[in-house]
Amino acid sequence: MGDEAQGGAASGGAPAPVSAPITAESLGAIQGDSFRALLPNDFKEKGYLKDAKSFSDVFKKLDGAETLLGQRQFPDDKSTPEQWQAFHGKFRPATADKYEFPEVEGIPPEYVKKMSEAKELREILHSADQSPYQAKKLLSGFMKSLYTAEQNYIKTKDESFAKLSTELYGEQKDAIIANGKKFLTAHLPDNVKPLLEQMDEKQMTVLLAATDGLAKKFSGEDPFRGGSGEGGGSGAVSETSIIADMQTLMKDPAYGDPFKDQVKHGQLMQKMEGLRGKLRALRSGQK
Repeated sequence: MGDEAQGGAASGGAPAPVSAPITAESLGAIQGDSFRALLPNDFKEKGYLKDAKSFSDVFKKLDGAETLLGQRQFPDDKSTPEQWQAFHGKFRPATADKYEFPEVEGIPPEYVKKMSEAKELREILHSADQSPYQAKKLLSGFMKSLYTAEQNYIKTKDESFAKLSTELYGEQKDAIIANGKKFLTAHLPDNVKPLLEQMDEKQMTVLLAATDGLAKKFSGEDPFRGGSGEGGGSGAVSETSIIADMQTLMKDPAYGDPFKDQVKHGQLMQKMEGLRGKLRALRSGQK
């Protein structure tokens, strides 16, 4: 038997090599390309493992991931103002002027442009830590709500004015407003008259209503509708309006100076004679 064993050894049968034990030191010694060659192909190109050069690197990454998973990802009711600001600071633009005002269906571009010029609105969004996405949502809703409210207000005012205008003037509206302008022109200083032309219909209505009330109260006349304060009258021409036209003619430099413009002077004199005739006829009809 001893001979057979010796024969086996002599026939060239070398004993199998004994594997070295795997230790932390032996694993730690595998570095760089040698280590990466051991990684499964499905993981070699993963972003989080691209810089892993050893087993130690892999375990550090695992430890970091576990640490993050154990932390709160979002602030809660126990978070401090500083923690909330740090969280929102990741999404909020650096400065308030970075917010953009979006186009909103149904709102004119010029309205959006006007709103975008409000510096305070951007500062409010920034102080509230709004992200650009949140800001666009808020601005869209805010502008739509504000624009709708303004249009409803304008519509209500227009309807109210139309009702008031009808109650005050009835079907004589245009004639009464024309007479009122003549009356005011005759009694206003020259430096104020240009302001009269700049008034819109609503402003003129208020002014004429006040003037009409004062004229009736202190003179007993109805200067815009014609006739006296007692009888009213339905004509568009009144004694006051004729006198106002006469006063306007007399203020023309060509009326008082025939040598300044003879042609215009003659025309003004003819108009004045016509107004005097209307005044005589009106006064004789009131007796």
